[in-house]
Amino acid sequence: MNTVSDRRRFNAPEGAQPLQFSQQQITISPAPQTTRNDGRAWGHVRPIFIKTGLVSEASGSAYIETGSTKLVCAVYGPKPTPPSVPFSSKAKLNVDVKFAPFSSGTRRFVPGKDTESPELSTALHQAILPSLILHQLPKSQIDLFVTILESDGRDDDISAGVTASSVALAEAGIQMYGLVIGSSAAFIPSAPTPLLDPTRDEARFAKAFVYLACIPALGTVTSTTVQGIISIEAYEQALEQCSTISGQIHSVARDALLQGAKDSGLA
Repeated sequence: MNTVSDRRRFNAPEGAQPLQFSQQQITISPAPQTTRNDGRAWGHVRPIFIKTGLVSEASGSAYIETGSTKLVCAVYGPKPTPPSVPFSSKAKLNVDVKFAPFSSGTRRFVPGKDTESPELSTALHQAILPSLILHQLPKSQIDLFVTILESDGRDDDISAGVTASSVALAEAGIQMYGLVIGSSAAFIPSAPTPLLDPTRDEARFAKAFVYLACIPALGTVTSTTVQGIISIEAYEQALEQCSTISGQIHSVARDALLQGAKDSGLA
Protein backbone atom coordinates (compact mmCIF):
# COMPACT_ATOMS: atom_id res chain seq x y z
CA MET A 1 0.00 0.00 0.00
CA ASN A 2 1.44 3.23 -1.09
CA THR A 3 1.42 6.06 1.42
CA VAL A 4 1.06 9.62 0.38
CA SER A 5 4.08 11.65 1.48
CA ASP A 6 3.87 15.28 2.44
CA ARG A 7 6.23 17.24 0.23
CA ARG A 8 6.24 20.14 2.70
CA ARG A 9 7.92 18.08 5.44
CA PHE A 10 11.21 16.28 5.84
CA ASN A 11 10.16 12.68 6.26
CA ALA A 12 12.05 10.39 8.63
CA PRO A 13 13.96 7.45 7.24
CA GLU A 14 12.35 4.03 7.07
CA GLY A 15 12.23 2.20 10.40
CA ALA A 16 12.47 5.40 12.50
CA GLN A 17 10.62 5.46 15.82
CA PRO A 18 9.01 8.51 17.45
CA LEU A 19 10.82 10.13 20.38
CA GLN A 20 9.88 8.91 23.82
CA PHE A 21 10.20 11.50 26.61
CA SER A 22 10.65 10.37 30.17
CA GLN A 23 7.88 11.42 32.55
CA GLN A 24 10.30 11.58 35.48
CA GLN A 25 11.34 15.09 36.42
CA ILE A 26 15.03 15.43 37.19
CA THR A 27 15.97 18.25 39.54
CA ILE A 28 19.53 19.44 39.94
CA SER A 29 20.30 20.54 43.48
CA PRO A 30 22.50 23.62 43.60
CA ALA A 31 25.79 23.38 45.41
CA PRO A 32 25.57 24.59 49.01
CA GLN A 33 26.41 28.26 49.24
CA THR A 34 28.97 29.16 51.87
CA THR A 35 29.07 32.93 51.28
CA ARG A 36 26.61 35.64 50.41
CA ASN A 37 26.28 37.52 47.15
CA ASP A 38 28.60 40.30 48.33
CA GLY A 39 31.26 37.84 49.49
CA ARG A 40 30.53 38.04 53.21
CA ALA A 41 30.13 35.05 55.46
CA TRP A 42 26.78 34.45 57.13
CA GLY A 43 27.80 36.11 60.40
CA HIS A 44 29.75 39.08 59.02
CA VAL A 45 28.58 42.69 58.69
CA ARG A 46 29.54 45.23 56.06
CA PRO A 47 32.35 47.73 56.76
CA ILE A 48 31.14 50.69 58.84
CA PHE A 49 32.32 54.28 58.56
CA ILE A 50 31.33 56.87 61.19
CA LYS A 51 32.26 60.56 61.16
CA THR A 52 31.25 63.15 63.75
CA GLY A 53 30.90 66.92 63.60
CA LEU A 54 29.67 67.28 60.02
CA VAL A 55 26.71 69.56 60.95
CA SER A 56 28.38 72.64 62.38
CA GLU A 57 25.16 74.30 63.59
CA ALA A 58 24.11 71.28 65.66
CA SER A 59 25.16 70.51 69.22
CA GLY A 60 26.33 67.12 67.97
CA SER A 61 26.13 65.21 64.71
CA ALA A 62 27.21 61.92 63.17
CA TYR A 63 27.33 60.45 59.68
CA ILE A 64 27.29 56.68 59.21
CA GLU A 65 27.81 54.61 56.09
CA THR A 66 27.49 50.85 55.94
CA GLY A 67 27.11 49.28 52.53
CA SER A 68 24.32 51.03 50.66
CA THR A 69 22.93 52.64 53.82
CA LYS A 70 23.94 56.26 54.42
CA LEU A 71 22.37 58.62 56.94
CA VAL A 72 23.22 61.67 59.03
CA CYS A 73 22.00 62.55 62.54
CA ALA A 74 21.94 65.99 64.15
CA VAL A 75 21.22 66.81 67.80
CA TYR A 76 19.99 70.21 69.00
CA GLY A 77 19.88 70.84 72.72
CA PRO A 78 19.38 70.43 75.52
CA LYS A 79 17.35 73.60 75.43
CA PRO A 80 14.50 74.98 77.56
CA THR A 81 11.02 73.87 76.68
CA PRO A 82 8.51 76.53 75.55
CA PRO A 83 6.61 78.32 78.34
CA SER A 84 3.37 76.70 77.21
CA VAL A 85 4.71 73.20 77.95
CA PRO A 86 3.92 71.89 81.47
CA PHE A 87 6.82 71.48 83.88
CA SER A 88 8.67 68.17 83.65
CA SER A 89 11.28 66.89 86.08
CA LYS A 90 13.31 65.36 83.24
CA ALA A 91 14.15 66.28 79.67
CA LYS A 92 12.06 65.16 76.72
CA LEU A 93 13.59 63.45 73.69
CA ASN A 94 12.06 64.30 70.30
CA VAL A 95 13.03 62.08 67.36
CA ASP A 96 12.26 62.97 63.75
CA VAL A 97 13.25 60.62 60.88
CA LYS A 98 13.03 61.72 57.26
CA PHE A 99 14.01 60.20 53.94
CA ALA A 100 15.81 62.20 51.30
CA PRO A 101 13.88 62.36 48.01
CA PHE A 102 16.55 60.23 46.33
CA SER A 103 17.08 57.76 49.19
CA SER A 104 15.33 54.67 47.84
CA GLY A 105 15.78 54.91 44.08
CA THR A 106 12.14 55.99 43.66
CA ARG A 107 11.79 59.73 43.93
CA ARG A 108 9.57 60.90 46.79
CA PHE A 109 7.29 63.81 45.96
CA VAL A 110 4.97 64.31 48.93
CA PRO A 111 6.76 66.10 51.78
CA GLY A 112 5.26 65.56 55.22
CA LYS A 113 3.76 62.19 54.25
CA ASP A 114 6.13 60.30 52.02
CA THR A 115 9.39 61.58 53.52
CA GLU A 116 8.57 61.07 57.18
CA SER A 117 8.55 57.68 58.88
CA PRO A 118 6.77 57.65 62.25
CA GLU A 119 7.53 53.94 62.59
CA LEU A 120 11.29 54.49 62.38
CA SER A 121 11.04 57.49 64.70
CA THR A 122 9.29 55.38 67.32
CA ALA A 123 11.82 52.56 66.98
CA LEU A 124 14.76 54.94 67.42
CA HIS A 125 13.09 56.66 70.38
CA GLN A 126 12.51 53.33 72.16
CA ALA A 127 16.09 52.22 71.57
CA ILE A 128 17.83 55.46 72.59
CA LEU A 129 15.70 56.66 75.52
CA PRO A 130 16.86 54.09 78.16
CA SER A 131 20.50 55.14 77.65
CA LEU A 132 20.00 58.84 78.46
CA ILE A 133 20.24 60.39 81.93
CA LEU A 134 17.36 62.81 81.52
CA HIS A 135 16.45 63.43 85.15
CA GLN A 136 19.39 65.83 85.46
CA LEU A 137 17.85 68.11 82.81
CA PRO A 138 14.49 69.32 84.14
CA LYS A 139 12.19 71.34 81.89
CA SER A 140 14.37 70.72 78.86
CA GLN A 141 14.10 69.05 75.49
CA ILE A 142 16.52 67.36 73.12
CA ASP A 143 15.72 67.29 69.41
CA LEU A 144 17.19 64.49 67.31
CA PHE A 145 16.88 64.70 63.53
CA VAL A 146 17.79 61.74 61.32
CA THR A 147 17.99 62.11 57.54
CA ILE A 148 18.33 58.91 55.53
CA LEU A 149 20.36 59.73 52.43
CA GLU A 150 20.34 56.21 50.99
CA SER A 151 18.29 53.28 52.22
CA ASP A 152 19.04 49.57 51.92
CA GLY A 153 16.08 48.23 53.85
CA ARG A 154 14.11 49.05 56.98
CA ASP A 155 16.13 46.88 59.38
CA ASP A 156 19.43 48.33 58.23
CA ASP A 157 18.02 51.86 58.52
CA ILE A 158 17.05 51.25 62.15
CA SER A 159 20.36 49.60 63.08
CA ALA A 160 22.49 52.32 61.51
CA GLY A 161 20.17 55.05 62.81
CA VAL A 162 20.43 53.83 66.41
CA THR A 163 24.23 53.72 66.29
CA ALA A 164 24.61 57.12 64.61
CA SER A 165 22.03 58.74 66.91
CA SER A 166 23.82 57.52 70.02
CA VAL A 167 27.16 58.82 68.71
CA ALA A 168 25.61 62.20 67.88
CA LEU A 169 24.07 62.47 71.36
CA ALA A 170 27.41 61.63 72.95
CA GLU A 171 29.16 64.30 70.87
CA ALA A 172 26.51 66.81 71.97
CA GLY A 173 27.54 66.22 75.58
CA ILE A 174 24.30 64.55 76.66
CA GLN A 175 24.92 62.44 79.75
CA MET A 176 24.44 58.76 78.94
CA TYR A 177 24.86 55.38 80.54
CA GLY A 178 26.65 54.19 77.42
CA LEU A 179 26.55 54.10 73.63
CA VAL A 180 23.63 52.22 72.10
CA ILE A 181 24.52 49.97 69.16
CA GLY A 182 21.95 48.58 66.74
CA SER A 183 22.21 45.32 64.80
CA SER A 184 19.87 43.02 62.90
CA ALA A 185 19.68 39.46 61.59
CA ALA A 186 17.53 37.74 58.98
CA PHE A 187 16.52 34.08 58.71
CA ILE A 188 16.67 32.75 55.15
CA PRO A 189 15.77 29.11 54.38
CA SER A 190 18.92 28.59 52.29
CA ALA A 191 21.26 29.83 55.04
CA PRO A 192 22.36 27.50 57.88
CA THR A 193 22.69 30.39 60.35
CA PRO A 194 21.10 33.86 60.70
CA LEU A 195 22.37 36.48 58.27
CA LEU A 196 23.74 39.49 60.12
CA ASP A 197 23.27 42.93 58.59
CA PRO A 198 21.00 41.75 55.73
CA THR A 199 20.78 43.76 52.52
CA ARG A 200 17.51 44.72 50.84
CA ASP A 201 17.84 41.86 48.34
CA GLU A 202 18.49 39.32 51.11
CA ALA A 203 15.55 40.62 53.13
CA ARG A 204 13.15 39.73 50.31
CA PHE A 205 13.76 36.02 50.92
CA ALA A 206 13.76 36.19 54.71
CA LYS A 207 11.12 34.39 56.73
CA ALA A 208 11.90 36.28 59.97
CA PHE A 209 13.90 39.23 61.28
CA VAL A 210 15.51 39.94 64.64
CA TYR A 211 16.54 43.45 65.64
CA LEU A 212 18.62 44.28 68.72
CA ALA A 213 19.66 47.55 70.35
CA CYS A 214 22.00 47.20 73.32
CA ILE A 215 24.63 48.97 75.42
CA PRO A 216 27.72 46.75 75.04
CA ALA A 217 29.61 48.57 77.80
CA LEU A 218 26.95 47.53 80.32
CA GLY A 219 25.76 44.32 78.71
CA THR A 220 22.13 45.52 78.71
CA VAL A 221 19.43 45.49 76.04
CA THR A 222 17.42 48.64 75.36
CA SER A 223 15.13 47.29 72.63
CA THR A 224 14.53 44.13 70.61
CA THR A 225 12.00 43.19 67.97
CA VAL A 226 11.07 39.96 66.19
CA GLN A 227 9.18 39.80 62.91
CA GLY A 228 8.04 36.42 61.68
CA ILE A 229 7.86 33.00 63.33
CA ILE A 230 11.03 31.40 64.72
CA SER A 231 11.85 29.06 67.56
CA ILE A 232 13.17 30.15 70.93
CA GLU A 233 16.51 28.51 70.16
CA ALA A 234 16.84 30.39 66.86
CA TYR A 235 15.92 33.65 68.57
CA GLU A 236 18.56 33.11 71.26
CA GLN A 237 21.14 32.30 68.59
CA ALA A 238 20.36 35.51 66.71
CA LEU A 239 20.53 37.58 69.89
CA GLU A 240 23.90 36.09 70.79
CA GLN A 241 25.34 36.83 67.35
CA CYS A 242 23.92 40.36 67.30
CA SER A 243 25.28 41.01 70.79
CA THR A 244 28.75 39.84 69.77
CA ILE A 245 28.86 41.97 66.64
CA SER A 246 27.51 44.96 68.57
CA GLY A 247 30.59 44.85 70.75
CA GLN A 248 32.77 45.17 67.66
CA ILE A 249 30.68 48.04 66.27
CA HIS A 250 30.95 49.73 69.67
CA SER A 251 34.71 49.97 69.16
CA VAL A 252 34.17 51.71 65.80
CA ALA A 253 31.75 54.21 67.38
CA ARG A 254 34.12 54.88 70.27
CA ASP A 255 37.05 55.49 67.92
CA ALA A 256 34.91 57.89 65.85
CA LEU A 257 34.14 59.93 68.97
CA LEU A 258 37.80 60.03 69.99
CA GLN A 259 38.86 61.06 66.49
CA GLY A 260 36.21 63.77 66.41
CA ALA A 261 37.45 65.13 69.76
CA LYS A 262 41.02 65.20 68.42
CA ASP A 263 39.96 67.01 65.25
CA SER A 264 38.15 69.66 67.27
CA GLY A 265 41.08 70.10 69.66
CA LEU A 266 39.27 68.69 72.70
CA ALA A 267 41.60 65.73 73.12
